[in-house]
Amino acid sequence: MANAFVNAPGEITGRLTDYIVAARWSDLPAAVRREALRSFVNIMGCTIGGARHDVVDLADRSLREFAGAPQATLIGRGTKADALHACLINCLASSIYSFDDTHAEAVVHPAGPVATAALALAERQPTNGTDFLLALALGIEVTCRLSKAISVPPAKGTVAWSQTGITAGIGAAVAAAKLLQLDVMRLQYAIGIALSQAAGFRVMHATMVSSLMPAQGAQTGLRAAAMAEHGFTASPAALEGRYGFLEVFADTPDLPALSDGLGDRFEVLRNTYKPYPCGIVIHPIIDACLQLRREHAIDPGSIANVSIKASPGAMALCDRRNPQNELQAHVSLYHWVAATLLRGTARIQELQDPTVRDPAVMAFQDRVEAEGNPDIAADASEVTVTLKDGRRHTCRIEHCIGSASNPMTDEQLTRKFMQLAEPVVGRARAKELAERSWDTEALADTGDLARAAA
Repeated sequence: MANAFVNAPGEITGRLTDYIVAARWSDLPAAVRREALRSFVNIMGCTIGGARHDVVDLADRSLREFAGAPQATLIGRGTKADALHACLINCLASSIYSFDDTHAEAVVHPAGPVATAALALAERQPTNGTDFLLALALGIEVTCRLSKAISVPPAKGTVAWSQTGITAGIGAAVAAAKLLQLDVMRLQYAIGIALSQAAGFRVMHATMVSSLMPAQGAQTGLRAAAMAEHGFTASPAALEGRYGFLEVFADTPDLPALSDGLGDRFEVLRNTYKPYPCGIVIHPIIDACLQLRREHAIDPGSIANVSIKASPGAMALCDRRNPQNELQAHVSLYHWVAATLLRGTARIQELQDPTVRDPAVMAFQDRVEAEGNPDIAADASEVTVTLKDGRRHTCRIEHCIGSASNPMTDEQLTRKFMQLAEPVVGRARAKELAERSWDTEALADTGDLARAAA
């Protein structure tokens, strides 16, 4: 395996760290700066919206007695904790409804771990909005590049790893190191420390651990940068060295995906945002169900069966019939077909346990059949509804709402922010926080935004 690496040990890491240390906000193209802001607005809304979830309460309650001095805000929870605890809980909140961002190719959720680690630091040291957004953009960039390097063809890896679990730590470390102004050597240490703690596998999906994995990445990255700042060392070839990250997590890594085009090609431009709180591969199916209801005024009681042609990814990740709770429903295409066709909506309410255990929703799933089709892209689907009188209606979605080819608008992101934040902090504060989040670039102290979201 070692012979597959044509680069000298440390070369890839060196190219990455040289770029990160030298990068300035003004170097980023306007489109990249805008997408970094959109990524932050989206994840800030998700963090506030998930702040009071039972799983977040449980994690905070379990670990609070071990937490240190109150340094950073637990967003939406009205309390503070030490920075490491805060970024763990805030990132857990950001992902608990599966409403966080998703890179279109790497199928990784980069913004939550990066943003929450950076926000915790921004409360420790005054950080203006452009420095914060630059750190966020760089952390997202490295997370997505690393995920592509081990999982997107021509790379060959395994779907068994949670891409966010094993790559988010490096993104959080990069963002924290940038805010701490670490030099190249200490940034390399931070990357090595973070990569040594990479963990997460997909059997944990549909459990509480599914959202804990990105949260661990946030905490891992912040801890790695803090240790590196004080001289804690790691291998400078943690990425590409023999028995390093790339060799461990990929059968055949794609080295150019990790290091080529730095400063010219930006992965944040392929970041996408979810209109529905579930696995992104289910979204085109939901779009089709909503469109069928809207266009044909279908009475759910008249439906005999539903036939779905789905992407291979949808079947690999979400072929779960009859989920028993909210966490399982996140990744059940059958639940979402039933809930969407019966209720005509796909909101958090359709995800929660009363709907999941609704006998009508559970019974309807027996009418749904799904099969994977290699010709159907990840953002596409075909849904056919056959009525009891024999009539059939088919809807094909080429690019679902929120995909890279059909992105959510700024207005849609603001509505999503309000829908998530209003039940937690009230309408007036939600509106204020949305406006301040959109205005992050102009902030003199980004920590003020975190404190305002308490």
